[in-house]
Amino acid sequence: MSRWIGRRLAKQFAPMIKHGYAIQGALCKAFYEKYGDEALPIIAEVMGKAGVEQAKIAQSRIKGRDMKAVGELFGMFEMMDMPIEIVELTDERIHYRHPPPCLMGLEGTSKGLCEAVCAARAKSIVSSIIGEEVEEEVIKCVAEDDEYCDVIISKK
Repeated sequence: MSRWIGRRLAKQFAPMIKHGYAIQGALCKAFYEKYGDEALPIIAEVMGKAGVEQAKIAQSRIKGRDMKAVGELFGMFEMMDMPIEIVELTDERIHYRHPPPCLMGLEGTSKGLCEAVCAARAKSIVSSIIGEEVEEEVIKCVAEDDEYCDVIISKK
């Protein structure tokens, strides 16, 4: 399949994919609103498992098992109208940003919820693809009303 056709299909399926993310976010947000910070480790565990599964699916569609492959994967979100700016990509880390709206609908919640939902998933995707433990740092997040999300994931 040509890249052009792939991009066209990605754009056609983008609303469905975005809806799936929004529903996951709504469930996490409701759980957090009901149980507070006690819910965060459970949310992070579930979203981390989701990231592992996403990585398994993605591995057949990307080249390599390194940070460059992670950058390629994150770049694919652009095709689905989910912009992610790669600020820095090295052998050791990926630094990325994305503007609002939050795909998960977490605006106005908390950095803790952002870390449990979005960062835990991204961290497990990266770790699964490169086959190494990683750590993540959420510098800014729209969940705390920042102007964009700013995240660094680095090898340990």
